[in-house]
Amino acid sequence: MRGVIDMEQISLECALETLLKQIQPLNTVEEKYILDSLGFVLAEDILSPLNNPPFNRSPLDGFTFNSNDSNGASVENPIAFNVISEIFAGDFSNKKISSKEAFRIMTGAPIPEGCNCVIKQEDVVFNEETKVLYITKELKPFENFCFLGEDLKVNDLVVKKGEIITYNHIGVFASLGINTIKVLKKPKVGILSLGSELTMPGEALEKGKIYNSNLFTLISKLKHLGIEGVMYPPMSDDSILVSNFISKELKNIDLLITTGGVSVGKKDIMHDVIKELNANRLFWKINIQPGTPVLASEKDGKLILSLSGNPFASLVNFELLGRPILSKLSSNSIKNTAIVEGIVKGSFNKKSSKRRFIRGYFKNGYICLNDQKHSSGTISSLIGKNAIVEISPGTPCLNEGDKVTVILID
Repeated sequence: MRGVIDMEQISLECALETLLKQIQPLNTVEEKYILDSLGFVLAEDILSPLNNPPFNRSPLDGFTFNSNDSNGASVENPIAFNVISEIFAGDFSNKKISSKEAFRIMTGAPIPEGCNCVIKQEDVVFNEETKVLYITKELKPFENFCFLGEDLKVNDLVVKKGEIITYNHIGVFASLGINTIKVLKKPKVGILSLGSELTMPGEALEKGKIYNSNLFTLISKLKHLGIEGVMYPPMSDDSILVSNFISKELKNIDLLITTGGVSVGKKDIMHDVIKELNANRLFWKINIQPGTPVLASEKDGKLILSLSGNPFASLVNFELLGRPILSKLSSNSIKNTAIVEGIVKGSFNKKSSKRRFIRGYFKNGYICLNDQKHSSGTISSLIGKNAIVEISPGTPCLNEGDKVTVILID
C-alpha cells in the first residue's frame, strides 16, 4: 500500500491524485431490468435478437397494392382498384391480391405479400360504399415502403459494451424485446456524520444541539448522481464506538464518507478512529478554504474520505474530491463537474490569502455573487446556487466584470 503524505496542507491536485491512485473501477457485473439500468455502464455488447421492423410495414395511412397496376395512371386516366380488406397496426393478412386489387392499410401495419407500395389516402378517391379506389398517379416499386430489418437486422451490433445507458438506449432495447441487460455495478457509498451535537430532523431540538444537515445534503447529492447511498445515524464523539462501527460496515460498501471530527479540537476523533482501525492514513489537510481539514485514509482496499463538518465546506470537499472518486469507481458513469470561465456579477470583498471557493449562480457566461452569506457554516445560501467559484490565492477581492474559474456542480 502506498505511504502516507503527511505534510501541511498539500495541494488539491496532489490530494486528488493520491486518492485516485488508490482505487480502480468496480468490475462487478449485475443484471438489471432495463428501466433500472439508466445511467449504468453496459457490461456486454448488445446484438439485435430480431429484424426490426420484423415485417415489411406501412409508414402512413393509405392503400397498398402492386405498383405495376398503377402504370399509366393520371388525372386524365384514373385507374380503379377493388379494396378487398383493411389492415390495422397489430393485424396480419394472408390474403392474396389479384390484379387491380388493393388493401386499405394504416400506419405500422404489415404490408401483405404481393404489395410493394403505399399511397397516401389523401392522394386518392375512395368510395366507401362500393369499396372502389381510384389512383391518379403512377407509384414506383417500394414507394412509401418500410422494409423488414430496415432499422436493425438479426445480430447487428446495437450498443457497444462500455456505453452509459440513456433513455434512448432503453427505448431501443424495448423495441427489440430486450427487458434485462448486464451492467457494471455502481458504487455503494456510506455517509456517516459525527458529533454529539447532531439531531435528526423530526426530533425535538435540545439546547446546544443542531439539526444534521450534512447527512441529508450528501445522501440527496448521491441520489441526484444516481449513486446508492447508505445513510447511517449520526454518532457521538466516541472513537472506539465509531471505529467498531466503521470496521463492521466497510465490508458492505465501496466508499465511506464521513463529516465532522477532522480538525484539531478535543472532540475531533477521526484521527483516533483511523488509528483504532489500523487504517493507512493518506493525508490530512489540503490547501484550500473552506474545507482545509480533509482526512483521507484506506482500510482493506476501501477509501475513507473524512470531510469537514461545516455544511458548505463539506460540499466543496465532496465536489472537488468525492465526485472524481465516484466517477472513477463507476467507470465514468457519474457526470463529473464541468469547469468554465465566468464573468463576475456582484462582488466578493474578502481577501483570499489561500485558494478559496465560494458559491454562486452561473448562467449565460456570468457568475452571480448576489449573496453575502459565504461563511462555510451557512447553508441557506446554497439554495439557488449551481456553481462554485475558484479564487486564486493572493486575490484582494472580486469585482464586477472580473473573469474567474467556475466549477458547475448541478
